[in-house]
Amino acid sequence: MSTGREFVGPYRMYHLIRAGALFEIWAVRPVADNTQFAMKWLPPGDRHAKSAAAELKHEFHVGKQLEHKAIIETHDFGTSRKDGTWLIMELFKTPNLKQQIQAGIENLHWRLEEVLDLAADALDSMHDSGWVHRDIKPDNYLVSDDNDVRLIDFNLAMKIPKGLGKLFSSKTPVQGTYSYMAPEQIRGKLCDERTDVYSFGVMVYEMMSGKMPFTATSPAELLQKHLGTKPPDLTMLQKNIQPEFAQLVHRMLAKDPGDRPENLKQFRRELKAGRCFHIKPKKPDPEAADKDNLNQE
Repeated sequence: MSTGREFVGPYRMYHLIRAGALFEIWAVRPVADNTQFAMKWLPPGDRHAKSAAAELKHEFHVGKQLEHKAIIETHDFGTSRKDGTWLIMELFKTPNLKQQIQAGIENLHWRLEEVLDLAADALDSMHDSGWVHRDIKPDNYLVSDDNDVRLIDFNLAMKIPKGLGKLFSSKTPVQGTYSYMAPEQIRGKLCDERTDVYSFGVMVYEMMSGKMPFTATSPAELLQKHLGTKPPDLTMLQKNIQPEFAQLVHRMLAKDPGDRPENLKQFRRELKAGRCFHIKPKKPDPEAADKDNLNQE
């Protein structure tokens, strides 16, 4: 973590939200007013590689083209020798979906359909803007207690090839998060909307069951399972799931992109036409949970 610094460019830093290997996330305010923003900051010094700075600039370029209520707002970008490189975004302080899954999927299930609809709509809007995200995972969705959703992190986003671009697209870099990567992404092949549909399906599988469709003892084994192994049947892991919804999730996880739903619009249509659960889960009672914890102590 960087210390002893009060300003980066025209922004005052007042709260460190998270520190990673390369980037730090800060709550900041412009010097000129009290509006709060989030800053993704690449500090000057040893960590300030040109490639990392270019990633931030790319994320700014993509984010400025996206407009949707469930996509994080992108505001500003800057770089200097003294202050490093920074990206200014909407401040949306809430746990990401991964943290909420780890806290207990029962806390999500009562509102799952609303959250999934907003999350899918945001990603579909990104596709309509011409971009494939390529790193869809619960870590990259922020969800508030009021079911406000924000899709974040456009670092790996690529333009969706259209027309002749599909014929002349070169091999793409193998990038992404191994647990959520589509087979064509692993092979470095053309990525389009259906690549994100696969990753979104992995995320839905995890949200429904609390388990990943594939686990392994090594990265190579995990990637091989994405390429050739059928995931365990969701109806065996989540007894309350509607069979039609389980089938939809498994179609999203098809190895061949042509066997998946064509886009997130199709997912949303099928989601709205049916339901996720046989019996709609009730909102957990925090007071009851506290009593249970006391009884166990």
